[in-house]
Amino acid sequence: MYLGEIVEIGPRAAIFGQPAHPYTRKLIEAVPVADPARRAERRALAVDEIQSPIRPRDYVAPLRRYREVSADHFVMVNDDE
Repeated sequence: MYLGEIVEIGPRAAIFGQPAHPYTRKLIEAVPVADPARRAERRALAVDEIQSPIRPRDYVAPLRRYREVSADHFVMVNDDE
């Protein structure tokens, strides 16, 4: 399931052997592999291969301004300050 939706249905062997959905592949990729030889066989997914509803691909973080309140201590400045 991804965001409350079933993204892939099938026999366990098919899903683990040939996952078709990026989220399924990402989940399987997250399982640790003890054998270094098998670890090298894995294909890493691109970070943005799975669309995020929280941070879309075209997301640009807002510019933040900070002011120093004491040595190495900063606080974010509100727009009205």
